[in-house]
Amino acid sequence: MIHSEDRLVRPLTSTVQVGQLQLRPGLNTFLLLFLAACAGGAQHGNTSPQLSAADQKFLLTYPNLEDSQGDVVLENEHVVVQRLVVPAGKWEGVHSHPGNQLYVHIKGGEWTGRLGDELEYSEEVSPDGEIGWMDAIPLTAEHDSGNTGDTPIDIIYVTLKSDEPIAPDGEHTAQHYPNIPMKLLLDNNRMIVQRVQVGPGQWEGVHSHPGNQVFIHVKGGEWSGRRGGKSTGSTVVREDGAVGWMDAIDLSEEHESGNTGDTTIDLIWITLK
Repeated sequence: MIHSEDRLVRPLTSTVQVGQLQLRPGLNTFLLLFLAACAGGAQHGNTSPQLSAADQKFLLTYPNLEDSQGDVVLENEHVVVQRLVVPAGKWEGVHSHPGNQLYVHIKGGEWTGRLGDELEYSEEVSPDGEIGWMDAIPLTAEHDSGNTGDTPIDIIYVTLKSDEPIAPDGEHTAQHYPNIPMKLLLDNNRMIVQRVQVGPGQWEGVHSHPGNQVFIHVKGGEWSGRRGGKSTGSTVVREDGAVGWMDAIDLSEEHESGNTGDTTIDLIWITLK
C-alpha cells in the first residue's frame, strides 16, 4: 500500500494496493511520485473527497451540469485541483470564480460566453493543452460559458488557497530538463507554467525539482525511471488528465524519467511561487 510520507501526493478518493511497493522518503523517484499520485485517486471518474468547510469556497460549481462540481483530484495546504467535463451543447450555468486560478484544457473545444444577457465572446476554440489565468468573478456578474461545439470539453482548474505567494522571498526557478526543451506558458507573481512533450524513447536527463509543483498530463503514456543511469525497475502508464504534486528533489539524487511507450507524453508543470 502506498502511503503519503513527506514527498508523496496525498491520496484523495480511495486506498489502492500496488503490489508490495514501499517507498522511503529519501529515495522515491519522479516515476514513483506519478504512481502514488495517480494510483491514489488523481484520475477522473472517482468520487470527490469531502473538503473542509473552509475549503468549500475554492470549489467551482456549474449549476447546469449533472456533475456540478466534477472531481477534486488533488488537495493540500496550497491548492485545490478540480476536474470538470462540459458536454457538447451544454452551458455551465451562472457561477462565480474565486480567483487565483489556472485552467488547463485536457480536451479542448468551442466556447461561447455571456455576462447576463450580453454575449461576451462567441465560438472561440481552445485546443487541447491550452491554459489561462482566471481572476475572481462575483456571482453578481452573471458570468456563464457554454460548450457550443460537438465534443465534450474536459478542463482542470488549479485554485490557489492563499491570496499571497507561498514563498515570497524564495528564488523561483522554472523546471529544467537537460535533454528536452520546455515551453514557458505563463509567469506571474503566483506561478510558473511550462509545457513539455516527451516523445517515445526520450529521457528527460538528470535534473532536480524545486518543489511546490503540480503536474498535469494533457496526454498520458508510459513512464520508466532511472537513478544514476540505472533503471529503477518500475514502469507505469498514466492516463490523460492524471495529476499530482511534486516536492523538492535535489540534483544529487540523479533522478530522471523516460517515455518508454509508443506515444508522445504531453505534460504541464506548474511551479508555485
